[in-house]
Amino acid sequence: MNRTTKHAIAAFLIAALACCTSWGPPVRSSRLATQKFPDQLRLSLADGRQVVILSPSVRGDTIFGDTLAYWLFQSRRVPAAIAIADIDSVSTRRLDGPMTAMAVALAAGGVFAVIEIKDALEEQASRQSCNIGRID
Repeated sequence: MNRTTKHAIAAFLIAALACCTSWGPPVRSSRLATQKFPDQLRLSLADGRQVVILSPSVRGDTIFGDTLAYWLFQSRRVPAAIAIADIDSVSTRRLDGPMTAMAVALAAGGVFAVIEIKDALEEQASRQSCNIGRID
């Protein structure tokens, strides 16, 4: 297996594993004060909006953190503070087992297909090079 093939396999696997998380089941906001937080929380607010908070922490009756603001294909972190009373539910990122299995299977199939196509093209090229200059 040459270096290009190894790079292709690595790229497929990284892409497959990047899509293997989803938002977990929501938790009521009343449990916010007692929880240790992961890197991200998705807050469902009472007015229907959803906000993703990065590096969350609770002080008093407010959750603090950063949110991403997007403008012209760029994003930047913007400080955010949301009252716990305005939060309907909270979700966290979790690994999605079925999605992971499907992504790995698709990636493996893609790598196998690329290798088979490459081998078939190389075999065809070697056959044609053997026939050059041959007189029947």
